[in-house]
Amino acid sequence: MIDFSDSGKDAGRLSAVWELYKAQEELVKVAKQYGVKLNMFHGRGGIVGRGGGPTHLAILSKPPDTVNDSLRVTV
Repeated sequence: MIDFSDSGKDAGRLSAVWELYKAQEELVKVAKQYGVKLNMFHGRGGIVGRGGGPTHLAILSKPPDTVNDSLRVTV
């Protein structure tokens, strides 16, 4: 599960989101290296008060190759 609830409180939203972006890139790299199909669960929240936002922006903000066959998010 990819989420930044606590890290967002500690380091700030921008820093937390950037670290998650880099971590997702690394997960994709390692999965490709070992031939593993990677399925990430994005726990970004459904309402703005919980950190959610428009779904299309969530999809567009993901690193390349992290959203392939399906996308699962909390609502």
